[in-house]
Amino acid sequence: MVYLTAHRSDLVGFDYLELRQFAEDWAQQSLIQILDHLDTFRGDSKFTTWAYRVAINLTAGELRRKQWNNLSLDKMSESESPELRRQEDTSVPSPEDQITRRQVWATIESVIQSDLTERQRTVLTRIIVEGVPVEVVADDLGTNRNNIYKLVHDARKKLRKALEDRGWSADEVLSAFAPSETQS
Repeated sequence: MVYLTAHRSDLVGFDYLELRQFAEDWAQQSLIQILDHLDTFRGDSKFTTWAYRVAINLTAGELRRKQWNNLSLDKMSESESPELRRQEDTSVPSPEDQITRRQVWATIESVIQSDLTERQRTVLTRIIVEGVPVEVVADDLGTNRNNIYKLVHDARKKLRKALEDRGWSADEVLSAFAPSETQS
């Protein structure tokens, strides 16, 4: 309870009774999960350490889901792909570096739109660009974490190959977005 009230700024909008209810619910869910997975305890650590870790993992996952609870996929049109948001780095000293960055970014956007499947594009954009947790994306798409990881892996692989096919090596792409050496 102390953790939820004192150390989680994202829960500031909830009153004490709501936080207490969350804590009680998650404690009960943790106990059920511990009992269900008791046979997986290997004895590598103290039982209490293992049980504590199970409770922390469950609570952290629930908090991540709660954070993204109000986000709706219905708001996103199926015909429109999510716009990739980027911030220009104004600290790049040379115009050549800025042009290179723009060219690389334009190529990346083109590859994402033309070479990835819609599902790969959606998953990659939600996880990598928007920072949505894997569990939330999996729930929203009605699939599991492993499938989401596979979609991201395949999308990254296609992205890399398409960039190389268009003349951009991995080193060139990374160096285009690396911090400038002339910065202080």
